[in-house]
Amino acid sequence: PVSLLAGPISDRFPRRNLILATELVLLVQAATLALLTWLNVIQIWHIIVLSFVLGTASALEQPARLAFVVDTVGKEDLTNAVALSSSVYNVARILGPSIAGLIVAWIGEAGCFAANAVSYLAVILALLAMQLPGRVKSTARLQMASSMIAGFRYLWNTKTLRALMSIVAISSFFTMSFVAMMPVFARDVLHVGPQGLGWLMAGVGIGAISGTLTVANIQPGRRGKWLTWGSVLGPVFLMVFCLSRSFAASLVFVALAGASSAVRNTLANGLIQIECSEEYHGRVMSVFNLLFSGMSQLGALAAGAVAEVTGAPWAIGLSA
Repeated sequence: PVSLLAGPISDRFPRRNLILATELVLLVQAATLALLTWLNVIQIWHIIVLSFVLGTASALEQPARLAFVVDTVGKEDLTNAVALSSSVYNVARILGPSIAGLIVAWIGEAGCFAANAVSYLAVILALLAMQLPGRVKSTARLQMASSMIAGFRYLWNTKTLRALMSIVAISSFFTMSFVAMMPVFARDVLHVGPQGLGWLMAGVGIGAISGTLTVANIQPGRRGKWLTWGSVLGPVFLMVFCLSRSFAASLVFVALAGASSAVRNTLANGLIQIECSEEYHGRVMSVFNLLFSGMSQLGALAAGAVAEVTGAPWAIGLSA
């Protein structure tokens, strides 16, 4: 729900300022966690409160950051920019846990949290250094409820956006849950343990990077066809992955599933922003973020419940 509130705010106020404010909050949150850990006074309620702050700030920041891409590059290069952004995210998803593990072994948990806090400075400095094209400032008073209703109405009445959002919602619910179920596959299906799980997760990430780099080279007139192929082939690769009992074959097909998901999600993201009017950009991307993140979490919950009865392969296979 906080993500939806970020939409009208990012349409009304400069998005860079909103991102800067949330990055500062995230910096303070990480620094507080580092300090409490270093002083050895960390309590469960500290973690709960700080997790709430992290989730709230991230929910406010993500829609603004998604919409901010078009402010920096324009719609002509938008799809390539989204693909580059997704590639960086997936590289970080692969390298981040490994680097964190090394830092924890070197200087402990408090040092790792402190390094995380310092990393936000790089983002803040980069935002401050950007030279952005001028944007017409709205002088209208922000009315949250009516602004959100207008955004929902615009999204529902725009056929292309409605279709793209449906793809995001359905695919996120039914096919993204396989990532959450990967530990079960590693332990109970493929019997490869923690090391094998690491390789499976790396395979998903490498596939996702390959998919986003592929999107960057797709000609504008062929994006719709690639979106269709990504939506169709991803579930097929997932079903084959569920049938496999060979670790090597599973690694290949989980990477192909990751690549297909990245193609679908990156193209959907880019096409939604291309089709969206600037007036509603933040509100539309807040709905995109809610559907992409929220539906995948609900899908993982549903897949877990089904897996309790049928086992993980059947649960993910039926979802696919």
